[in-house]
Amino acid sequence: MTSAKPVALVTGGAKRVGLAVVQTLAEAGFDIAFTYHTSRTSADELISNLAARDTKAIAINCDLTDPDSATGEIDDAIRSAFGSLKVLVNNASLYEPSDLQSTNLPQLRKLMAIHVETPLLLCQRLEPLLRASHGHVINMVDLLAERPWPQYVAYCASKAALVNLTLSLSRTLAPDVTVNGIAPGVVEWPPDYPKSEQEKYLKRVPLARSGTPQDVANLVQFLVTRGTYITGQILKLDGGRSIT
Repeated sequence: MTSAKPVALVTGGAKRVGLAVVQTLAEAGFDIAFTYHTSRTSADELISNLAARDTKAIAINCDLTDPDSATGEIDDAIRSAFGSLKVLVNNASLYEPSDLQSTNLPQLRKLMAIHVETPLLLCQRLEPLLRASHGHVINMVDLLAERPWPQYVAYCASKAALVNLTLSLSRTLAPDVTVNGIAPGVVEWPPDYPKSEQEKYLKRVPLARSGTPQDVANLVQFLVTRGTYITGQILKLDGGRSIT
């Protein structure tokens, strides 16, 4: 069975940026698959909301720090439920601090698994579906991949590896599939982030505001619907912060 609508898969789609991407693509006419790990309540609520809008949607519970197992589950679910795939958004992420001395191999391997290994294996497994639909891959990277913080050694390194993977995949999957990365600045403040630090950051942002999850979702929608001659690019969605 092949879905009548184009299908989008968003990893980590039950909350925050992933949720905004799912909702925006559903409104644009996509059927939806999304993954979640611990956010069962949010996932169930999202499925109900999408069903009410006549969007076919599935929620896939898996642990993306176990790439081989998780990507197999995702591949099986996509083929069973839809039989096609137009868009893959590798959004799931873990944002964990670690400086040089506190970084350890288990943490490094966990961050590399979710940020690099899972996106790679998903592209590997889903390549036939993406090529058949002349699809699009969007990888969520980070400005810190280019300007790393010493307090986030493992996180920054894994996101930098994802940048390189994005460039490699854009060549490998051409001409059938576009592959791009989005590097947001701040799009959602952590709940405990000090107000003084927020103000300090915003003074370096030419557009004088933080971004929002919807800003990211709007760019994803553009890249997979209208920006189809764009590939191999890392788009900085930061209000100009990277030029100051």
